[in-house]
Amino acid sequence: MKIDSEIRVALERAIEANSNRYQFSLKVGIPQQTIGRWLSGRTTSITDDAWNRVHPYLKPYMGTVAAPQVPPAAPPTTPDTIRNTPELRECIKDAMLREGVASAADLNRLIGYDSVHTLERLLSGKLNWFPDILSAVAEALGIDHDSLPISPAERMQLLPAGYFGDGAMLVRPIPVVSWANAAGHLDLLANPDTRLFSRWDPENTETVPAPVGTRKGTQAFRVTGISMEPTIMDDDIILVEQRMSLDEVPNNKIVVARLTEGKFEDCVVCKRLRRQGGHCWLTSDNPAGMVIPVEPSDLQWLGIVVRKQSEL
Repeated sequence: MKIDSEIRVALERAIEANSNRYQFSLKVGIPQQTIGRWLSGRTTSITDDAWNRVHPYLKPYMGTVAAPQVPPAAPPTTPDTIRNTPELRECIKDAMLREGVASAADLNRLIGYDSVHTLERLLSGKLNWFPDILSAVAEALGIDHDSLPISPAERMQLLPAGYFGDGAMLVRPIPVVSWANAAGHLDLLANPDTRLFSRWDPENTETVPAPVGTRKGTQAFRVTGISMEPTIMDDDIILVEQRMSLDEVPNNKIVVARLTEGKFEDCVVCKRLRRQGGHCWLTSDNPAGMVIPVEPSDLQWLGIVVRKQSEL
């Protein structure tokens, strides 16, 4: 499919409707870099497979490039969104007034979201609602789902009442990678030629909630082994943020490292980084565990453990 001005404008609007290019790329399963080349004109056509993925999201915005724009009662709907009608906005704003929530910034803090700008656009009717955000807002403001002026089909997209718990903190799921599959998973992340956004089945994949504010690309692993006990137990789930080099990891931090194959017995380890006299070691909190001297060339992937299961 040749990329013309109509497709480019529709793509920009679809990205805006999904908050940002990163969120849109996750939804359609196409890397941000590829989408960036479409927008910049460096790539002039879209493959059939990619077109089939993005077309449902672009379709509501097609045929509108040259037409005079009249603000609609609600933005065009895209898959998995809820129409942002004037009635829905009035319902939410009435609840905000009732609960003493004066602004989008206050609402942002209340639900633990990460974009005041997105909430401002939602409250002004410029974007449609994602079901998880609307569910969090309704719960935080005490709005019963049946009171929301939305269609029965849209209501079925909402998350169950009470899902967000105390304070209606908005969370996102991260798929959990078993320790046995960690090496292969990290190899994909480390290889720019194969690093695609993974498409996983939420009904058949174990996940953990990641509090909003968790960095993009944070990984979740289920640890096997006792070398880090009592800090990290066998079968614990940990969240790991990638770092590009040893210099980015402070001394005494717990890390997950993908080590060079053939040089070490264990290809992926969870250890504590220790520094002394210009040398680095990966050590175990369990006295019976091993100590591994490492150099930058020994590491194919490195990340800091930022949370463990008991903190999620």
